[in-house]
Amino acid sequence: MRLAFRSVLLLAASLPLAACGITGNFRNDPGYADFGAQGRGTQRDIGLSLGPLPLGVARMFMDDDPDIGPLLEDLRAARVYIYTVDDPERVAQRIKTTQSDLIADGWFPVVIIRDDGERVAVLTHADRRGDLRGMAVIVQDDEDLVLVNLIGEIHPELFDSYMAGLDVHAPSVVIDPATLQAVVR
Repeated sequence: MRLAFRSVLLLAASLPLAACGITGNFRNDPGYADFGAQGRGTQRDIGLSLGPLPLGVARMFMDDDPDIGPLLEDLRAARVYIYTVDDPERVAQRIKTTQSDLIADGWFPVVIIRDDGERVAVLTHADRRGDLRGMAVIVQDDEDLVLVNLIGEIHPELFDSYMAGLDVHAPSVVIDPATLQAVVR
């Protein structure tokens, strides 16, 4: 009885830490996207990191949801950063550099859209076996910058669901798992 009480106490104490973004170190994970510091020209509104514990709780509540359940199934972590943009041109240049750095680090651009002042980039990263282990989504316009990094097993057949779940309006994309090439519909 005493051990069960201590376990419950430990779990209760760890939940606020998980809600604050304590997720562990995923920097060496193949799905971790290094967005770099955003610094001047932006003001961070939201910085959220969800690791295994909060995602596990989300899975328990969303496992019967046909849209969200499959998206959460193989995720190990999710990082979301939202910024207000004060200097759109400076931020656009920094994001262009960040995107180039990700590509140089082995990230594959699936979708890149520049339309009427809005830029959307979706990149994936594969491990040494060719399995997709990460997704990075960058959305920027003159007012906002959104950076999302999904870490874990990414399923190409769920790409449209990922984008809808992230509220990113992107064309329908099918990814050929053999070549990691994207076909836009």
